[in-house]
Amino acid sequence: MTHTASTPFFALFGQMVARVWRVSKNRRQFAELTDWSDEQLKDIGLTRSDVRRALAQPFYTDPTSLVNGSSALRETVGYSAANSAQDKPVMTLVTESKTRQLAA
Repeated sequence: MTHTASTPFFALFGQMVARVWRVSKNRRQFAELTDWSDEQLKDIGLTRSDVRRALAQPFYTDPTSLVNGSSALRETVGYSAANSAQDKPVMTLVTESKTRQLAA
């Protein structure tokens, strides 16, 4: 007679080992992006800050899952990387009588 109660344990253990292997492999490959230039990262839809933020997560977190929606998030919310080109900021000068805008 076989014991089927032990089968789920081995299945779960196998899945856990597979996940640890996948996360480790993805982190090693993702860490190679730190050597890429800003233009190369832009070609694949990432910024240097995306790479830093993903690698700053704990070691057991898969960095590829964090950057899947990062470009869509930037477009929706309006985030931009610190190394991207920006328009000149506009400063507003408030006086008692009137308000003027100055280009910085």
